[in-house]
Amino acid sequence: MAKINKVCRISLMGGLIGALTTNPRRALDLAIAEANADGWNCHQILPHHTTNLFMVFLQILLLCCTVGLWTFGAGYLLLLEKESAH
Repeated sequence: MAKINKVCRISLMGGLIGALTTNPRRALDLAIAEANADGWNCHQILPHHTTNLFMVFLQILLLCCTVGLWTFGAGYLLLLEKESAH
């Protein structure tokens, strides 16, 4: 049987609020449990860092505007697969 693939992105918060409240392991556990309930298997977990220069400047701007409290942060990419129904 053929397999189908899907990519799921998990976003984390940055800044002081993100450092105090974000639990990367819990976010991964919840996303993988939800995918498993839908029949998907996690094939690989990759760190996701933005390399887009505009996004980096936007993150810095958000950190400055919020006095270091919040910005959108990096995250993870989950590579999921399951058996095709066909």
